[in-house]
Amino acid sequence: MRRIASGQKAPKLRNANFLKGLYNTVPEIFPEDCDPPLDDELTCAICRALLREPVECHCRHVFCKDCIMVWLRTNSTCPLCRVSVQAASLVPAHPLIRNMLENVKVKCRSPGCSARVAASIYTTHLGECEFKEVPCPHDLCEHRCPRRTLEDHVKTCPHRMLTCHLNCRATMSAGELENHSCMLKLRLQETRARLQKCQQEACDIKCDRDGWERKAEDASRKLESVRNDLAKTTADRDSWKLKAEDASRKLESVRNDLAKTTADRDSWKLKAEDASRK
Repeated sequence: MRRIASGQKAPKLRNANFLKGLYNTVPEIFPEDCDPPLDDELTCAICRALLREPVECHCRHVFCKDCIMVWLRTNSTCPLCRVSVQAASLVPAHPLIRNMLENVKVKCRSPGCSARVAASIYTTHLGECEFKEVPCPHDLCEHRCPRRTLEDHVKTCPHRMLTCHLNCRATMSAGELENHSCMLKLRLQETRARLQKCQQEACDIKCDRDGWERKAEDASRKLESVRNDLAKTTADRDSWKLKAEDASRKLESVRNDLAKTTADRDSWKLKAEDASRK
């Protein structure tokens, strides 16, 4: 294939309409997407990407079919060498070029994907890649996410269509269903039921509280009675202690008197015996 000569620049696109037409035909695979780096022989000099449906001019320059066709709408020469070119003169590129293109290894550009596939199946890979960002299938939803998380999003998407399970059976988005009259009525009934349940629970709690208060009051009265009994017992104990101490003192006095009387008796007995001997 003939390529751009040394020092020669690729042609500049000359008008907005051409750019618009060209950008609609830009291939998906660019040199930075390839591993190893893409050979210049396999890139289109117009779109700077991997050749797609390559066709050859009679000057031997090769371009993407869509790119050169768009170019020839407003030009009649080769974009590189300016040789006159007619659309009818374009022919498919040599099979060798096609084989080389099919075997180019492309890195998946989806963030998180490490796949490296042949260019011939790159489009198929993108259609299956779990990391490729895809739109939500629901109308009006603008959410985009990796294909592997799409299923989870679809299940909770506010734009998913649901059917009212109440009497009307109307079909609407999940977001609309939230404010649907049937749902509002149902939520009102559920709220009233929860309120009644809360009121009953509050009443039960109050009854339990009153019961525990009565038990606490009864226990308090019993405790006070025990305290009074204990105080009385303590007073009685102190009284009996005093009486015991007084009785102990009296007993000690009697013992002392008895001892003195015994001593006097022995003294008189000795005197009597002494007098009898005289």
